[in-house]
Amino acid sequence: MTAKILLVEDTSTELKVLKSELEENGFIVETATNGVEAYNKLYSSAPDIVVSDIMMPGIDGYQLCRMIKNDDETKKVPVILLSVLDKKIDNFWGKKAGAQLFLSKSIDLKELISSINATIRRYPVTDEYKSNLTAKAASNNSAQFKLNNILNDLLMKSVFSNEFRNLSDFLNYERILVEKLFSLFSSFVEYNVAGVYFASPDDFAENIIYIDTLGRNLSKNLLSDISYDFFRTMEEHKSVKEFKFEVVRMLLGKELDYQFTDLTSKIVIPLIFDKKLIGGICFYTRHDVDYSSFRYFDIMISELLAIFKMKYQYTEKEFMSVLDGLTGLYNRRQFEIGLEQEHNRTKRHPSDFSLAILDIDFFKKVNDTYGHQYGDYVLKTVADLMKQSFRKTDLLYRYGGEELVMIMPETNIEGAVIPVQRLRRMVEEYDFDYNGVKAKVTVSIGLTMNYPDLATAADVLKSADEALYRAKEEGRNRVILHEQ
Repeated sequence: MTAKILLVEDTSTELKVLKSELEENGFIVETATNGVEAYNKLYSSAPDIVVSDIMMPGIDGYQLCRMIKNDDETKKVPVILLSVLDKKIDNFWGKKAGAQLFLSKSIDLKELISSINATIRRYPVTDEYKSNLTAKAASNNSAQFKLNNILNDLLMKSVFSNEFRNLSDFLNYERILVEKLFSLFSSFVEYNVAGVYFASPDDFAENIIYIDTLGRNLSKNLLSDISYDFFRTMEEHKSVKEFKFEVVRMLLGKELDYQFTDLTSKIVIPLIFDKKLIGGICFYTRHDVDYSSFRYFDIMISELLAIFKMKYQYTEKEFMSVLDGLTGLYNRRQFEIGLEQEHNRTKRHPSDFSLAILDIDFFKKVNDTYGHQYGDYVLKTVADLMKQSFRKTDLLYRYGGEELVMIMPETNIEGAVIPVQRLRRMVEEYDFDYNGVKAKVTVSIGLTMNYPDLATAADVLKSADEALYRAKEEGRNRVILHEQ
């Protein structure tokens, strides 16, 4: 079947010459001298391909191509753009407009014909598709009307994206970022309650959902129910055992009698990057709303993912700088800072804190017998058991080598001995197994607290170290308390 070309060129001489040459090579050629005429003829002639000049008055070739590719009725018709321009930026815009090929006007005729035939073969337009085109009334597909819609849509998308991208200035100021997000959400999303959650790479960090009620006073029970519902969805991607909510905008007026069941429409969106939960957002409303049908929903999620990703990576970088890479515990430098801060705090506001130092028994023998990889496995496993044994408010560190340290705020030595002994028993009973090699391991622990006679943070550390020395001297696999 003879292929039909819609040839678009505003220079009459060039149009006649090229039309004649294409017809001599067996093509049926329809012509148009501008973008508006070409767009209307696209429907009336239903061509196999559009070959268009770029530089035209009014609607140029880029705009014509974008109009064709932006409409389901015409987007399958392939487009070749011709231009005297041959800079990379022109080729770039040609591809972004959706053209199948971008060719120079100086191209040899045989090469042009070869490119046209190859493009028609690669992007065939079916007879059914052509019939649908001719069935559409041209008057209902005004080129200028379509172009205005496309330009308005692109402008809206650009403005919408920029509104989110401007928020990147506040990545280091979480509360301000949250307020800005809610201010933006409330300008285009209908909701009674919205929530924002930033996940942290720190397993001990608090899980907080920031909540916006648009300034309305809602009951704590309702907000708790929303928080529970939100984190239940987050649980599919990350274990969240404890969480809390924080209302961002000030509550005004009388408490409204809303129940969770009154919120008939909702959407909860986990934000995932690199298979990790980096945060989430949610919207709840009493009205019948299909959030997923929102015109720029996909753009919103894409921009939010970029913001949350940047924030998570910044937090992760800061977090990793204070962690020991092997165990995931805080490093020695952070221990020195943490101990000094806790000691100073209890001096200003008299209270107790306890300190424990753990040493893995015969660790050198483990390395010599099973190898250093086995030793690393033992260290990491003991650190994981520590995380299970202590509260989120307790601070866990790798002090150096096989020594691990625990600071327990607001805890006297009688209270501290319970989790410390629990940890010792967990290690003793644990079946260490790495690459099929099994072993039993024990730990010795020295425990102290901020007794009045220990005047400095260094004194507290020294007393725990002395207790640890006694634990090792007295046979290991035991907890020894500092004696005043």
